[in-house]
Amino acid sequence: MTNQELIRYNQFLLAEMDLTRRRVIKLIYRGDSLSNLCERLNVDYNGDLTNIELVLKRLFMVGEKSRRYYSLDGNFDIDDTDNYVFERISKYFKDSLENKNLNCTYFFIRNSTLANFFADKNNKYIFLRIIEKADYQERLHIRNYYLTLLHQLAAINYKNKSHFVSTSEDYKIAEKFARQNTDSNKVILHCWQPIVKEREIITKYNLPKYSLGPFDYQKEVSVLGGILPHFISGLELMSTNRFHPNPNILNNEVSDQIFITGLEIDQTNFRKVWALTNYRRSLVTDGESIWEGASK
Repeated sequence: MTNQELIRYNQFLLAEMDLTRRRVIKLIYRGDSLSNLCERLNVDYNGDLTNIELVLKRLFMVGEKSRRYYSLDGNFDIDDTDNYVFERISKYFKDSLENKNLNCTYFFIRNSTLANFFADKNNKYIFLRIIEKADYQERLHIRNYYLTLLHQLAAINYKNKSHFVSTSEDYKIAEKFARQNTDSNKVILHCWQPIVKEREIITKYNLPKYSLGPFDYQKEVSVLGGILPHFISGLELMSTNRFHPNPNILNNEVSDQIFITGLEIDQTNFRKVWALTNYRRSLVTDGESIWEGASK
């Protein structure tokens, strides 16, 4: 980095720390292997000789997507809030209640109100009637509130087409997940996420809430759609102790706004770069809303 670039990056880090302290954003981390990342980005993996520059070029253009974007299955779109979406949510919960995993069983014991609500098939119609009273943004928040939990529960019929990517607020947890991979080249994605208060909408409509998650010790943060490059601060290569900052940080004036709506990125060549990856679908955002773009 030049001195000017170093000053800009330090300004970014200071602003990031301040907004985290004020609970405007939260810092999140995703641990993985370099080989897995290369698979998604369609970069030839060759151990220490892997073309890291190509990995970074594609990562900082397309980001990290959820399982939903690896295939062209019939799951609902990321901005869909029609009634059938909430019917599926009810079905996913009923299936999850049969999961014998001890963490899931204990979770539903701790959250008996939620468990009893979705266990009663008659409540599906009550659920749908409540949802019909909500406007589009409220429906979206309600949907994401419950889908986040279903993702963390690894719900049957949802886990393989989930709209979410798992991260953790705890760097050590991300590091642990990275070390679980057999590949000796581990990576940790450093990111952030604006804090959204979805529980307020759940309270407004008197819907069942849940406390913590089924694996709360992991301090999981489930990111909708994927980790867009606009919210990635850098990629850490654990084997070489190298940290590669997102170059787009250097092209943005540091302000609170870039942490809320994301970094501005020149994505003129997005379609060309995305087409080279193994993602089957793309995401589009205007900095506030997110929807699905092209598919292969």
